[in-house]
This record gives sequence, C-alpha cells and structure tokens, in this order.
Amino acid sequence: MGEVQTSQQPSGEIKALPTVIEELGQQCPDLTWMTVPNDPKSSNGLRDITYRQLAQAVRGMSSWITKEIGVGKIDLDTAAYIGVNDMGYAVAEGACIRAGYKALLPSPRNSQEGQASLFKTTNCNTLLHSAGVDPYVETIRTALPGIQVYQIPSFDDLLAIGADITEPPHAYTDKADERVVVLHTSGSTGLPKPIYHTNGSINVIGELRKLPAPEGRRNTQSAVFQPGKAMLLVAPFFHMMGQAATWASVLNKVPLVILPSEKPVNADIIVEVLNEARPTSTLAPPSILEEVVEAPGGLEALGKLEHVFFGGGPLATSTGDKLIEVTKLVTMIGSTEAGLICARIPEEPLDWKYFEWAPGAGVDMQRDSGGLYEQVIKPADTRFQGIFHTFPEVQEWRTQDLFEKHPKKDGLWLYKGRKDDVIVLSNGEKFNPVGFEKTLDSHPLVKGAMVVGQARFQTGLVIEPEWSLVSEGEDPSHLLDQIWPLIEKANSEAPGHGRVWRSKVAIAKRDKPFKRTPKGSVIRRQTVELYKAEIDALYSNEGTDEAVGKLPAGSDLNATKDFLRKIFKVKELAIPESASDDDDIFSFGTDSLQVLALSSTLSHACSEGRELTVSPRDVYGHPTINGLAHFLCNGGQDNQVSREESMAKMVEKYTHGLSRKRAPAGIKRPEKHTYILTGSTGSLGNYALQQLIASPSVEHVYCLNRSADAESRQKQTFQERGAPTDFSKATFLQSDFSKDQFGLKDDVYETLLDTVDIFIHNAWAVDFNKTLQTYESTHIAGTRRCVDFSLDSKYRAHIVFISSIASVGGYPAFYESSTEVPEQILNDHRIPIPGGYGESKHVASLILAAAAESAGVPATVIRAGQLAGPYGEGQPWNKHEWLPSIVISSKALGLVPERLGNQDEVDWVPMDLAAKSVIDISESRSQDSQTPIAVAHLVNPRIVSWSKIVPTVRDELAKETGSEVKIVPFRTWLDELKNSPATPEEVEKKPGIKLIDFYEGLLSEGGALPKLATRETEKMSVTVRDMSAVDAGLMKKWLGQWRA
Repeated sequence: MGEVQTSQQPSGEIKALPTVIEELGQQCPDLTWMTVPNDPKSSNGLRDITYRQLAQAVRGMSSWITKEIGVGKIDLDTAAYIGVNDMGYAVAEGACIRAGYKALLPSPRNSQEGQASLFKTTNCNTLLHSAGVDPYVETIRTALPGIQVYQIPSFDDLLAIGADITEPPHAYTDKADERVVVLHTSGSTGLPKPIYHTNGSINVIGELRKLPAPEGRRNTQSAVFQPGKAMLLVAPFFHMMGQAATWASVLNKVPLVILPSEKPVNADIIVEVLNEARPTSTLAPPSILEEVVEAPGGLEALGKLEHVFFGGGPLATSTGDKLIEVTKLVTMIGSTEAGLICARIPEEPLDWKYFEWAPGAGVDMQRDSGGLYEQVIKPADTRFQGIFHTFPEVQEWRTQDLFEKHPKKDGLWLYKGRKDDVIVLSNGEKFNPVGFEKTLDSHPLVKGAMVVGQARFQTGLVIEPEWSLVSEGEDPSHLLDQIWPLIEKANSEAPGHGRVWRSKVAIAKRDKPFKRTPKGSVIRRQTVELYKAEIDALYSNEGTDEAVGKLPAGSDLNATKDFLRKIFKVKELAIPESASDDDDIFSFGTDSLQVLALSSTLSHACSEGRELTVSPRDVYGHPTINGLAHFLCNGGQDNQVSREESMAKMVEKYTHGLSRKRAPAGIKRPEKHTYILTGSTGSLGNYALQQLIASPSVEHVYCLNRSADAESRQKQTFQERGAPTDFSKATFLQSDFSKDQFGLKDDVYETLLDTVDIFIHNAWAVDFNKTLQTYESTHIAGTRRCVDFSLDSKYRAHIVFISSIASVGGYPAFYESSTEVPEQILNDHRIPIPGGYGESKHVASLILAAAAESAGVPATVIRAGQLAGPYGEGQPWNKHEWLPSIVISSKALGLVPERLGNQDEVDWVPMDLAAKSVIDISESRSQDSQTPIAVAHLVNPRIVSWSKIVPTVRDELAKETGSEVKIVPFRTWLDELKNSPATPEEVEKKPGIKLIDFYEGLLSEGGALPKLATRETEKMSVTVRDMSAVDAGLMKKWLGQWRA
C-alpha cells in the first residue's frame, strides 16, 4: 500500500464539540447549520437553523441541565438523551458535554433488557428526552425504576434561555482522550455494548477530508463532507451514520437537511424535501434509496444531486445501476467503534459497489476462508483513524467484515458480510440470530433453525424439523402451528427489526439436511446456499400468509373492512380495538416496514379474480380502514363516489349534535374588536397581524400558533420588512387544535371566551399529497372546536375561515353553463380538487355553514385565489413558487413565455392587500346579524392577461442580463427548460426545473381553475372593490425584490 505518515496525534488542535459550536456561533453566526421542516409532521415548508442558534440552544440547554440536575464531572457522570429524530440530538450532545456529562445516545429500539444493561454499564442514572417519545421513555422507566427522567424544553425555549446567558457552564476539557459521547453496538451480538467516543475520535471525522489523494482522485470523505454543500441526511441521529454527519456539520461546516421527525419516512417525503431544499447530496441507507428510485419523480430528484452516498448495508444492483446513470453514487463503510473508514472513490462509475482503501486508513486485508478477506485496521496516520482514539490500547482492530477481491482489478473490494454471522438487512439494521435460533432449538420438533435475511428488508426463518418425530406427508402448516408459540417467544426477546413474521417461515426438506460441522453446528453460509431457491421463494411470495387468506372477488365494503382488521391483527399493527374506521393508521405508529408488508399482503390476498397490485404509495394514500376498503372495492381506483361519500360522512360527523344556544341577552358588542388569529406566522397571517395591531378599531389580538417560538419568529419577520415590532396589543399562545380548548389552559380559554368577538381561522397545512383523513384530527376537528368556541363565547364570536379556490377547483366541470363560481356555500362534494387540501377546506366550509344555519354561529368563508408579492414594501413573493420560478428561470434561459397556459388570466392579489381585505370582510361581516353565513372571494376583480405583462418582464430581464430576451410560446419555453441539465448550479439559476411536471399541467386544457365572482365581496371590502390590476409597475417591483 506504500509509505504513509505514522502519527499518534492529530495534526490540528483538538477541540471538544461545545468549543467548536461556540466558536461557530461567533465567527459565522448567520451561516446555515441545518435546514428543518417547519412542521415535524409535514414536509411542506422548511426553515434554516444557523450556527448562532445552535450555539444559543446549546448554551440554553447546558444552563437548564445544571439548574435541574447540577454540574457533572465528565469523567464520572453520564446523561442519556432520547428524542424525535431532529436537531435536538446535536443540541443535547453539546449541552451535556458542556454541563459536565458524557452524552449517552441509546437507540429507542433497544429491548427493555438491552436498555437496562446499557444504562447500568455506563453508570447512567439520568434520562433526558424530548416531547413525542413517551413509549420509549416508559420502556426505560420500567427497566430502571429509580432513573431520574426529565423532559427538556423545546428548541425555541432553549433559544430563549440561551439568549440571556453570557457565561454558560464549562465543565469539560478539550483533551484528546476525554470521553464525551457514548454510542453503542446494535445488540446484534447480544446486549448492546457501550462505545465511548473521545474528543480525539470525534475530531477524526473533521480531519478525514484532509487525507491526501493522488492527483485526479478523490477520497470518499472529501466528497461527502464538503463545507457549505448541503446534504440531506436520512439516518437516525443515535446511529453512527447520523453522528458522523452531525460531527461533520460542526467540524466541516456541512449544512444538513433533515426530514419531518414525526412522519414515517417514505419515498414521497424524501422527493418533496429534495425538491424543496435542493441539497447537494444525500446520505441514506440502501433500502430508502431503493424505494425512492422506484417512486414517481424519485430518480429525477436524486439525479439533481452531485452525489448520492449510502452506507450501513448492501444496495440492490438494479438500483445502483439506475443511479449511476444520473448522478455519482458512492458507498461508505464504518462502525460504531471505528467511525468512518476512508476509501477512494473508484475511477469507474460501474465499480460503485467496490471499496478502494485510502492508504492513510491503515487497512490490511487478511485472508480468511472461502476466498474471502477480513478487513483489519493497523496504525498508520491516526489523524484519520478513529479506532485508535476510541481504543488507544489496541495494536490492530479486526473489523470482522469480510470482502471479496474484484475479479480483474487489484485494490477493489466487494463487501460480503460479517464473520460473526450478523445479518445485515437492506435498511442497515443488524441482527445476530444466534439467541433466536437457540430458543427454537429447544423445541423437541426442531432439529435446527436458521434465520435468514442478508440484504433483505426483513428477517426470515428456515426450520429443519426433527424428522423422526414428524409423520410422512404431515402438513407443514400443522408443524408450524406447534412451533409458533416458541417463535413468538423468540420474537418478544428480539429487537423489532429482528422479528420473524409467520409469512416468512419455511420448513426445510427431508432430503436436504442442513450443512453441519463435525460438532453438529449449522454452517450458515453453506446452508443458505443450499436453500437459496427456497429462500428466494420465501421473499418472492412477499405477503402470502395462510393466516390471512384471500379476499374473494366481489367482497362488499363491510367484508373488506373485516378482512383489513384481520390483516392488521396478523401483521401486528399496533392499532387499538377502540380505533374507528376513519382513524389514520400512522397516528398509531405504523412504520415503513409494516407498510411494505401490508401492501404485499394485500396484493397477494386480492390476486384472485382481479388484477390488483397494492403499492406502499397506495397505503400511504389511503391510511384508514375506510379509505383502504373503498380503494380495494373499487379495484384500486379512487372514484368520485367514495371521495364524495368520505366528505359527506366527515361533514355529518362534525356537525352532529349542533344545537342553537340562545345568545346572552342584553350584551352589547364591544366598540373595539378583540381577535383570535390562527397561523399568524404564515405569509397572510404576518400581514394580517401587522394591520390588526395598527388598527384603532382593534383592542387586542390573540395569536394561536402550534410553535412555542411564534412571537420571536414574528418579530424577526417584522424587522426584516421594516414593520413596527410593538406587540403590546398581541398575545401569543401555543395551541393544538387537535385538543379540546385548543390545548389551552382553562383560565386562558375562559379569557378568550369573555373577550373575543372575531375569530380568523387561517392556519391550515398546505400539502397536496395528504388525504382528507390526515386533515381530520387537527384541521377538521379543529374547525368544529372553533364552532363550539363561538357558541360558548360571550359575544358569539364571528368565525372568518380562510378557504381556498382548491375547494371549488372542479366547479366548471359540473356547471358548464355557469361562467363563474358564485359567492355562496356549495354543498356539492364533486367540486373540490382531488386531494386532502381542497377537500378539507370544502368540508370545513360546510361545517361552518351547518353551524350557522342550525346553531346560529356567525361565519364567513373566504375562498382565496393566487396570493402574490406585496403591493407596498414587504417580504418578496417566495421565489420557489410557480410564477417567480418562471420569471427567474426565464432570465437564465433568455426566453420568457408569451402565455401561461391555463393560468394565463392574472387575477392575483398582493399579499398585503389580501390581509387588508380579510380584515375589511371580517369587520363588515361582524356587523351583519341578519346573514349568519356568507362567502367572499379573495381574487382580483380586475383581470388582465399575462400577455399584457410579459413585455415588461422581458424588458426588465434584458436590462438585468444585458442580453436579448425573447418572448416565445409556452411549449417552446418549457422544452428549453426541460433540456437544461438538472445540476445544482442549473437548478439555482433555473428553479423552474423542479416544477416541470406542474408546468406541463398548465398546458392541459382541463386544468384551468375557475373564475370566482366578486360582486358581494366588493360590497364587504373596499380594498377588493378598489383593487387595481396587476400591472407593469407591480411586476417591476417584484422583479426588483427577487434580485435583492
């Protein structure tokens, strides 16, 4: 391997994580550290967390820790942290170290016995946790009754604490050998074993990218950890992969992008985040990449990245071969003990499966058996070798990883598995089957048991019966019935990813005994090869399960629902018996593995008498018993009948029990209004709050938002656009519309009931991939809670609901004789645009209409169309929306479309005027006691064609570029955009590349949104009545804002 530098000390100065974080907060405070979803349950909308905020949160949490449990001695004390998979891990890690505690990061998936062993071994008596992990916390409480448990404040609360701290705790040192972070082995070889990482081993992650490489070659870590190049991380933060990325985000200034922490990881979410966040690369386990590549738009989204990195398990050849056609695919390897082991990126893309070790990594490939070689690490240059910091006493590290030589190319190695028989699943999870197999070996009918699943998504089992006790011709299912209770016992003792389902058990053949050593031990590799065909069949029959059976063709809805409940029980989905047919199965913790099993089982169960394949996407799209049952009954089609019935039933459900309450007699409405405003931190909410605070007719505004940091975020937004930040007329309340009283305390709720007379309900998740059912618990149920609030309120609060044109988007298809949508409630379930967003807005509107008519709740529904940039000064129109993306892309193309397809009519409303219009309508309607329900349309009455505006756009772009910009047909423009390479650099200049599918839809004749009538709205709002058309001056303003 040639001469390498030998050194036992890193070349750079060793610094502990809290030291580096504090320095980053001072030296590059506004640099993005992590991009996170605004909502942990949705991929819609992202926000950047800076190094200043990271440092501030670490200071805040370290101070909080010392106040709650005292200052620790880092060589003696340990504190554990379990949280949802978000930035809280990095904050907790830095804060624990700063406060004098080693940070133990246990896997939430550990068994009760495993957690008990881990905590006792590390002498850890303290558990810190975030919200949302109660089941995992209870597992540890049960295992360790005396443990001290603390729920940490939210990230935003930690920011607030940290803002006031000038001298945070400093109970640690920067010594290279100081142990600061405790990870653990997977427990695949027994109980999880703690691995202590030092300041030195952590700093190795930052040094790896400096490892020299020959001219024209590149080492893996110099590609994956590039300063300033954002990387989407799809890995748990308690895992070595997640930790390496976390450390690199600090040591190498690598911005991370993460997924929603409270939503199951699936291909659709990853594609959405890739398209919105536009990272440079991603790091993910193989099973995730395999799913994304097969999803609509998945390969395209991955193809826009410079690199796709994977590690933790083998990647399917078919997936890898597809990826190398569109991007650079790089495999990585490491372990909890050794950290990352540096390799060079192979010269040929076709060699993506192979490793070529960098000399500084100190890898020595030593011959094992069967033509395989074990990877052994020897001291070379310990700046780049974490293992000799984690275990400074060892002279070499035998990884137990086995490799095979490339048949033709020296120096390339193919990973083949582990010496210790650990099964590595395709999602990177590891499971040692020895204990499981020994449990089954104790059954008198079992001669041998062999767990399989290498490179598969889940484990399987082959059982060799004790043939002397089995009658000739005995039904294998009868044999399995007798053994199954013991398999269940073994399952109960195994980690979740190691459990075997009944559908994944095969019985060996009498004429093919397991291969054994002279001592009688099963030779795993040879026996797996012997039963290759049977194992392949076991997985090719994914979903076949005798306990489930078949769903006869023609089964009615009730029979299908019963069948689904049976599958849920057999597949051990944790859905309580009290759950209704409309409850979202994901709200009960259904995970991606269960979705895969469920979709496969349904495909096989429905295979008789029909051609129906159920994909994981179908399960995600129909996440209730009712939804799945309708989907199956309709042959895998989403027809209008089931959609309409679903909406009708939801309206019925949430209008049940409405009754008129007599308004308190003799109560005069206040001279000044007191408002509730939900969603005040959104675009429309921001402008609405500004105008409400400034209005002399407003006494007070209560802002209800999900986040705890709404006020600080609101002030920051106001400051950015130069708006006054005197919030003395506003009170910010953290709320949860899925809970009674909006999750507010009794005294706060009573205050609202006694003072509020106008309730603007503006908060709604914009996610066109969600189903109606996923909007139910918070949004639909929350609307009914708004109704109940009004009925109980002193002034019978007037509800102003911000709906959407999406709720009536299908109107022209069913009312061809009408030229515009009337300003009235439309009780027609055919007209919302398909998808949960428009349907939920429609349902909520009908709930309010019923409440107005039957219970006397005053309400106004405002259907909003396209809201644009501001008329005055303010925040620019979001560059990533469809129209700004067209204009910005046109600049780079030198072409601008002469028309906008079916969106050519410009009825856009500037955002600040939209907010003013909402307030006009609210105050006008609050004085109208004769009309309990009304509808307003928030669109511009003065409509112009895009063709009238486009010359201004062309001229301004030409001035800016100094080059000619041509006006061309929309199809020509779109074809040029589609011909652009989807590199990050091109996407930056032409953001429309991410919206090509949407733009294709603009060319569809049937895709136009309806025209909304505004006659009645203009009577309610002088702002709407006097609104001028979007013109050249306004377009120039917006173009200038996009340039800034």
